[in-house]
Amino acid sequence: MKITVAGAGLVGLVTSAGLAELGHQVTCIDIQKKKIDLLQNGRTPINEPGLAPLLEKNLNNGNLHFTMSPYQAYSDAEVIFISVGTKNKLDDSVDLRNIHVVSNTIAHFIENDVIVCIISTVPIGTNDLIRKIIDRSKPPNLRCDVVSNPEFLRKGSAINDFFYGERIIIGAEKQEAALVIDQIYQPLKIPTIITEIINAEMMKYVP
Repeated sequence: MKITVAGAGLVGLVTSAGLAELGHQVTCIDIQKKKIDLLQNGRTPINEPGLAPLLEKNLNNGNLHFTMSPYQAYSDAEVIFISVGTKNKLDDSVDLRNIHVVSNTIAHFIENDVIVCIISTVPIGTNDLIRKIIDRSKPPNLRCDVVSNPEFLRKGSAINDFFYGERIIIGAEKQEAALVIDQIYQPLKIPTIITEIINAEMMKYVP
C-alpha cells in the first residue's frame, strides 16, 4: 500500500520504518530540510535503539523515501498518517498549529480518495477538527475518511513497541476505513481494538 507519514520526529520515523519493514511503500515528509537531507543519506537525526539499521535497510530496498515535497508525498497516497508535533503551550493547552497546517496541505495536494490516520497525541475532538479542515479545502469529488490511531511508543523502546505492542487502537466512523488500517498492521499479529473515534481518542489517555 502507498502510505505517507507526515512528520519525521521519533514517532513518525519509527512508524515510517516499521510500515516499510512490513512491505508497504512509505514516503515520510517533513518541513525541515536539514533533517530530510540526513535521512535521504541514510542517517537519522534521532538516537533510538534499532532505528538507524531499519531506516537504512528500507531506504536501500526502495520501500522508504523522504521528501519535503507535498505533491510527492500526498498526491498518490492511499493512506496518510499524521505524526506532527503537538507541544503544550504555556497555559498547558495543546498547540494544534502543526495539525492545522498539515491538514490544509493534505487537502490541497491529494488527488485520490484517501484515509487520513492521526497518530499524533491530540486532545479529544481533534480528529473531527481535522476532518472539517480537510473537507473545507479538498476537491469536492474526493473522499477523505479520518481515523484515530493513537500510538504508544516509548523513547528508548519505540521499535520494540511498534513490532510487539500490547494493542492497536483504531477509531473510525466508517468500518471500511478501519479495516484498511487494520489490514496495514495485520502482519504484526497484535490484538486490534476497533471502536468509535472519540473512544480511540480517550484510550490514548487511559493507562
